[in-house]
Amino acid sequence: MSVTEVATAREGSIAARLTAWYALLSVVLIAFSGSILYWVAVNHLRQEDDKLLTAKISELRAVLLLHRNDYAALREEVEQEATSFRGIHLRVLNAQGDIIAESPVSSTTAGDDTPFATAWLQADERGRDWVAGNGKTYRVMSSNFEIGSRYTVHAAMSLLKDEQFLAAYRSTLLLAVAFALLVAIATGYFIARRGLQPASRLAVIVDGLGAGHLHRRVGDEAWPSELRPLATNFDHLLARLEDSFARISRFSADIAHELRTPLHILRGEAEIALSRGRSREDYRACIESAVDEYDRLSRLVDGLLFLASTEQPDKQLEKRSLDLTQEIDAVCALYQAMADELSITLLAGGCGQLVADSSLLRRALGNLVANALRHTPSGGRVVVEAKTTPNHAVEIVVSDTGCGIAPEYMPRIFDRFYRV
Repeated sequence: MSVTEVATAREGSIAARLTAWYALLSVVLIAFSGSILYWVAVNHLRQEDDKLLTAKISELRAVLLLHRNDYAALREEVEQEATSFRGIHLRVLNAQGDIIAESPVSSTTAGDDTPFATAWLQADERGRDWVAGNGKTYRVMSSNFEIGSRYTVHAAMSLLKDEQFLAAYRSTLLLAVAFALLVAIATGYFIARRGLQPASRLAVIVDGLGAGHLHRRVGDEAWPSELRPLATNFDHLLARLEDSFARISRFSADIAHELRTPLHILRGEAEIALSRGRSREDYRACIESAVDEYDRLSRLVDGLLFLASTEQPDKQLEKRSLDLTQEIDAVCALYQAMADELSITLLAGGCGQLVADSSLLRRALGNLVANALRHTPSGGRVVVEAKTTPNHAVEIVVSDTGCGIAPEYMPRIFDRFYRV
């Protein structure tokens, strides 16, 4: 598997990730909202149960208040309540703890008489849940009051209907979450794909670009704000590529021109030498001229190899701290003979320290000095000077009293093999 395939497999699909996040967020929100509603429903049911138990206790208190010592009326009221409201168990005790009235044992409360006593020991007027030994859940409440003597009323209510309602609610909530998950996945994928359409369109446009379409610009079209920086940066890349291709074309033309001249000279001299018989001196002059052209071609090839080697990303430069006074003096000494021959004054000055590759620095300075000497008239002057700028940078200036360079040629003076 290639590096690109590994990276693609690791990153995955943006649309799939957006869909997953959208679905997850939707499910979490729905589940959270459903849990809140479930908690509200449970509390509401408990409050309603407490209200009902409180009302039943109040009714029994009213009966005791109306019929103080007539327990028959109290028992009749308790039995009537048990008949009217199935699942409610009532019990009234006197001050001695004797049961004076109690709901009859029914199918709802059968077998729970003893556990009820344990539950009512923990009950109070606020009401609380209690789970019987048979697994049934009850809401229990207890109240004490004085009507001539002390009475205690215990009330218990089966929560079977509440649990059935809550179980149905939970099932509905789970179905809603599952349905919401499916809808969220479908909706999220649709939204993600639609939102990524501009990116797909940009990819199609970029895929259609080639060496002959570098003048096109993708940033001119209407893009979303998220893609606009990408389109702008891609236009900058196209501009740099266009400039690089133009430089390569000019470089190829310049190379062809540089090679054509010596080759034409060699061919012309060879044709002249072969056109008729020549003297030994003529052949010697022809061969010497050919050697000069061969040297020119050799220097051209060396220059190309040098340029190619300097552009290799893994090439290690031999950088070290250099004394610019020594470096400039060495370059000027190398070209002093040429300056004397042309009757040009060559001066070196300034000082400073620079971390660089000595051979490359001397080659660059040598090219500048040689060019200045070739374009300075006899009696002129060429100055090579180093100085330190206020921001602690080192500046090397090669100046001459020659004809100079016209402003329109300045942007291309550092192009390879470019000649003004």
